[in-house]
Amino acid sequence: MKILLNLVIIYLSIFVIIFISLIILGPSSLLYKVNAKEITNLQWKKSVAKGKKLSKFRETVTSPALGEKAWKITLLPRDCGRDQDGDYSDCTNNGRDAVVGHGGGDRARSEYSAKPRYTGEKWISVSIFIPKDFKTVEPVSTSLFQIYEWGNTNQQRHPRMMLRVKRGNLEPRYFAVNGMDSQGLIYKHLKIDDMRGKWTTIIFHTKMSKDPDKGFIKMYVDDVLYNDYKGRTGYGGKFFNKFGIYHSWISRWNDEVHGEYPTQVVYYDNLFRTSSKEKLLKLIQN
Repeated sequence: MKILLNLVIIYLSIFVIIFISLIILGPSSLLYKVNAKEITNLQWKKSVAKGKKLSKFRETVTSPALGEKAWKITLLPRDCGRDQDGDYSDCTNNGRDAVVGHGGGDRARSEYSAKPRYTGEKWISVSIFIPKDFKTVEPVSTSLFQIYEWGNTNQQRHPRMMLRVKRGNLEPRYFAVNGMDSQGLIYKHLKIDDMRGKWTTIIFHTKMSKDPDKGFIKMYVDDVLYNDYKGRTGYGGKFFNKFGIYHSWISRWNDEVHGEYPTQVVYYDNLFRTSSKEKLLKLIQN
């Protein structure tokens, strides 16, 4: 009887603590912070952003938006930064004298990384709005979304999928086999010009595995299969998603274009990750 009474007291105490927390801090305080269910169900933090000229490169806007809000991401010309620990810097990456005023850096980004990290099979969505006046920076590589692996070895610390602007298309590129750039099996091209001035919702069905017989990444737009990759998708680490604008090989602009480097703006919504298609569609449709 005494044991039962103690258990009742413990459960009542837990209930009181939760109730008080909800009143004082709000319901989201008991979970990781999210910014309204119509944008994301994940926690995001800035990636390699210390020292950037535009430190507040993400804005919450009401237009354009699929729901009440969306996120606007801005990347100024060659606006590089470094990580919080100072171990890595876009401003000195590659050691080339490629970017005037940035010490030879060959990278720049306005990008966010997601928590928690994950393994196995997932369904992932991202809705992207390309403004009508969006200017590409080819031959510089531009990524708008990534699946990234992280682990204890250098082999595990690389992007496994980058959604990149290439030859007028937005297409996934894969980097899981000896660092090689693979495009997967293309069924249909997602053209940048067709995306201008409207929202495009992209869904990935993925299984991250070091076993080439088990790994896959499928890309759908409006329930139509656009791209299908089968094979190794990692090296045994954990994975996270990144959204935002990421430029690499900026030196190519100086080498081949020599013109004014443009500012880029992209809008994001529906940044969700779930264990099933049904759960993902429910979040998107709410």
